[in-house]
Amino acid sequence: MKPRSCWSVLAKKARDEEENAQTAAAKARNKVLEQQQSRKRMDALLQDYKQRALESQARLQSMSQTTNIRQFLLQLQSLVNRIDEDLRIALRDFDQSKMVLLQATHQRMKMETMQEKDLQAVQTWERKRDQKEMDTLGLTLYNLKA
Repeated sequence: MKPRSCWSVLAKKARDEEENAQTAAAKARNKVLEQQQSRKRMDALLQDYKQRALESQARLQSMSQTTNIRQFLLQLQSLVNRIDEDLRIALRDFDQSKMVLLQATHQRMKMETMQEKDLQAVQTWERKRDQKEMDTLGLTLYNLKA
């Protein structure tokens, strides 16, 4: 009796799926980090332009300049909102990829356990077979002596 090859194939497949899930989780984590960095840059830019707007209000400016500054600030704020939405999506994707990774790891462990159990069953069967052969040989030798 030989160990079944199906368990090694299934264990390898599960390991491959786990590696793919790890890669996807790493990409999702990087995307989250990129979005967080973008958010920080936009916050800094927004604060800088708000400060500039306050400084320019102290100086007398034309109505068109004031309107342009406000429009630009509104556009920056809408960009920040867009980045926040992208960050929420990236976090959701990261959570999903972690769940997939967890399932893949569970499946890999399950397949490796089944492979080990099959190997143990084969080894147990071989020990029993060897013991039977030894018992038969011992009995034959005993009968030959008698």
